[in-house]
Amino acid sequence: MNTETKQTFTRRITQANRTQLVVIVYEMLLVYLEDAINSYHEDKKEEFKENVRMARECIGQMRTSLNFDYALSKNLFAIYCFADRELAKDIYAYKTENLDVIQTIFTKLHDAYYVVSQKDDSAPLMDNIQSVYAGLTYTKSDLNEDFLNYDTKRGYLA
Repeated sequence: MNTETKQTFTRRITQANRTQLVVIVYEMLLVYLEDAINSYHEDKKEEFKENVRMARECIGQMRTSLNFDYALSKNLFAIYCFADRELAKDIYAYKTENLDVIQTIFTKLHDAYYVVSQKDDSAPLMDNIQSVYAGLTYTKSDLNEDFLNYDTKRGYLA
């Protein structure tokens, strides 16, 4: 994942509510899986391992944030455990046999959560965040972003 993509995800995370945050984590996971496949085809073993490791981190984050008061959480937990196990096998064996299957599973989960997130109008999780306005100034080939309300104490408030 390149720096620009990381910044885009970071910006989206600061504006996200709970459901949108799940969608963002799924998107990050899918980017890491795609990067892993590309690294494998370019024969970059260390980059492949790092991308699969980061994909596993995304799965771990989703697994630990499940609320087991709902029956659906048990099914999602089983899917997350399966995907994590298969990715661990892929790292060890340096292969991509399971990446396509896992990519398909998480694409469907992403699509489902995306539909749910469109109906969720709850407030963002983070308060006191920096505002970003895009398009106030621009050039022929670039769009500039302006940051307002810069404060060293932005983000979560205790």
